[in-house]
Parts: sequence; structure tokens; C-alpha cells
Amino acid sequence: MNIKKIRSGLAAALLTVATLLLCANVAVLLYGVVTRYLLNQSPFWMDELSRYLIIASVMLVMGVVYLKDAHMRVTVLQNKLQGKLRKPLLIYHWIIITTLSSYVCYISAQYALSVAKFTTIGLGVSKAIPLMALPIGFGLLALTSLLMGPFYHENNKDLEHPSCY
Repeated sequence: MNIKKIRSGLAAALLTVATLLLCANVAVLLYGVVTRYLLNQSPFWMDELSRYLIIASVMLVMGVVYLKDAHMRVTVLQNKLQGKLRKPLLIYHWIIITTLSSYVCYISAQYALSVAKFTTIGLGVSKAIPLMALPIGFGLLALTSLLMGPFYHENNKDLEHPSCY
């Protein structure tokens, strides 16, 4: 199995899971609307679950957005530099993304585990469960960055797309 198949498979899987989470979010919101207007009472846990589903879907799709180079960034310096001057900038960018996402993964995992004994107000589950979306998302971003390498966007200008686009 080559690295291109791993990247494409990972991106397709993450997009599929994120899409399912968004569909679950729509179902939860529709359930809340129906119960509010037909039964004259809204479930108190609906808003909290909806927020957690949105956050989880965004965290899962971070790596795919980075892989596709569809995120917002300022590329003035990167576009001006050519040849030998451009390569160190691309390496620096890759090191920063990989290191920072790994660090945020580590710190957010520590925080999520430190609040495990507390429960959420609406759902009554451990706060560690929704907070684990952060280390999972940033860990997947670090993994995606490692799988891409520093020159991925330079060498693959629209050649590789996940299969579920």
C-alpha cells in the first residue's frame, strides 16, 4: 500500500464520518423543533449535543482541508519566492504545522483527561468525551501533515483528491 492510497483513504474516511456527524446534528435539531412545536416541550440536551456534533465534525475535517489546501492563509511571501528560496519556507511551514498540531493534540488530551470526573449539564456524560474531539482532530491533522511531507502542495497541484468529493 502506498502513501497516496493511505492519504486518500484517510481523507475519504474522515469526510464520511464528518458528514455522518453533520447528518446526526440535523436529525437532533429537527427532533428538537418537532418536539418544541408539536409536543410543546423541547429536550434540554438537544442544544448541547448539537454543539458537540458540530465541533467533532469540524475537528475531523481539519486534516482533509489541509490536505486539499482549502484553508485560509496568507501566501504573499510563498508566492513571491521561487527556486531555492522557496524550499526552506515550505519546510518551515510544514514543521510549524506538524509541530503545533502535535503539541495542541498533547495539551488538549491532557486537559480532556483532567476534567474526566466532571459531567456535562445537558447530557450528563463525562466532559472528557466531547473534549476528546480536540486531541483527535489535531492528532489527525498532525498525521495528515506527516503523510504529506513539506512539498506535497508544491508537487500535487490538483492531482490527488479524496474519492468522496
